[in-house]
Amino acid sequence: MLWSDRETRRKRRRDDAVAARPDAATSAAAVPAAPAAPAAASPTDTVAGDESASGLQVVSAGQGFRIVDRRRLLRLAGTAALAAPASGLLAACSGGGSSGSSQRAVRIGVVTPQTGALSRFADADLFVVDAMRRHLTVGLPVGDRTYPVEIYYRDSQSSSSGAAEATTRLIYQDRVDIVLASGTTDTTVLVADQCEANGIPCITTLAPWESWFLERGGSIEAPFTWTYHFSPGFAEIAAAYTSLWSGPIQTNKIVGVLAPDDIDGRYLMNPQLSFRGALAQNGFRLVNPQLSQAQDENDIRPYLFRPGEKDFTPLVEAFRDGGVQIVTGIPRYADFLEFRKKAEELGFQPPFITLSKALMFSIDIRSLGAWANGSTTEVFWSPKHPGRSFLTNQTSEDLKNEYVDASGSWSQQVAASHALFEVAAQALAAVSSLDDRRAIADAIGTVSARTIVGQLKFGANGMLPKNVAVLPVVGGQWQVVADADADLYVVNNNLGDPNIPTAEGIRLIRVGTPVNPAP
Repeated sequence: MLWSDRETRRKRRRDDAVAARPDAATSAAAVPAAPAAPAAASPTDTVAGDESASGLQVVSAGQGFRIVDRRRLLRLAGTAALAAPASGLLAACSGGGSSGSSQRAVRIGVVTPQTGALSRFADADLFVVDAMRRHLTVGLPVGDRTYPVEIYYRDSQSSSSGAAEATTRLIYQDRVDIVLASGTTDTTVLVADQCEANGIPCITTLAPWESWFLERGGSIEAPFTWTYHFSPGFAEIAAAYTSLWSGPIQTNKIVGVLAPDDIDGRYLMNPQLSFRGALAQNGFRLVNPQLSQAQDENDIRPYLFRPGEKDFTPLVEAFRDGGVQIVTGIPRYADFLEFRKKAEELGFQPPFITLSKALMFSIDIRSLGAWANGSTTEVFWSPKHPGRSFLTNQTSEDLKNEYVDASGSWSQQVAASHALFEVAAQALAAVSSLDDRRAIADAIGTVSARTIVGQLKFGANGMLPKNVAVLPVVGGQWQVVADADADLYVVNNNLGDPNIPTAEGIRLIRVGTPVNPAP
């Protein structure tokens, strides 16, 4: 089976994760010893910094929450503070009250790309952290007790190495009980690797589950022990895309793929996985941009471009000359922007541009102007979705309105980030001891969690890994009105779910349709 030949990679990934522990990169004086794990929480081998990166942290105590700027705190505290555990520094600044500095707290770590190419994802993450600051002032139940909550977040700097370092510091300096992360495969894979190697419960989201699972050497026969992930997969994305392309706008079914030579791009184009197979089964044909270099149908190299590419002329010309009428893929926004500039220069304007990752945020759509009006993407959550928050009891519309008030536009990311805390809270409520890490990890794997993105249960689909919960997706389209923000509408309900309505009065349009005038 596809999953069973990963033993060598699993060992390599495990060795890499252990090598990234702080004693391999920082001095013992700067990093406290790892928190001792209870005997029941001993890590298994099922898995084949700098303080300036830490950013702001949210801390709770008996008097509630406050924002602490960790960098300013260390400067003020002086040299002696640099060798002290982070937990002691934060407790000292968390306000009065006997419970603030002495009572055991639930310590939640969050890794998010606050800087770098993926920093758009952090906007929603930090909004959710602030929302949790307000909603969790009463604490979280663990078994028959309620504990105060501390939330620490660190910057992945939009890189895998930065994600690994941020996670290591959460574990060894901040001594967190659980780690949460989102913001693409660049963040989630190394966060999960560090947690698996160090025996820390972890929940991640917003990266295709195949990338997250397979890149880490995942195996159905020997699943991960500590790490869990919920997200759409390539099969769900392909089903939504092919349904969009089979609607009222007719095409020749010739597809060009923007596949970066990174984790997501390589698994997207892997012929043994579902994306390419789904396209072929529905009559769509891929244009190979470097046909002369292809050795066989399993050779994905001709389809991949180098991340950070500045000249997309060969790729645009191959798509144009090959008759491509649908452009799809999973590039970063910066790469898509360069592709778009060259396509516009060379007069290439396909009817469909349907992308994951690059078309996530309305501010980016607005910056692209008319060229991106009508672009399409997958939708796992919208203000009209039926979910309700376990923690705040908000509806999807409520959460959207709160985020719009704070940021000016809504984003699917905010729901995924919110759901991370919801799953964590329900898992913690199911265990009897906050110090039993293995029980917390097991509870994550067995809980059926009610969240803003719907009911989540890892391993519910017996054909998929037990560490994975899949988010279903429908087809969405960005439409722009002059002097207003771009908005994402559900225009194709390929799931046939009556609880997910398509947008009233919105019809599917071709990419590049002139922007509608302001009402």
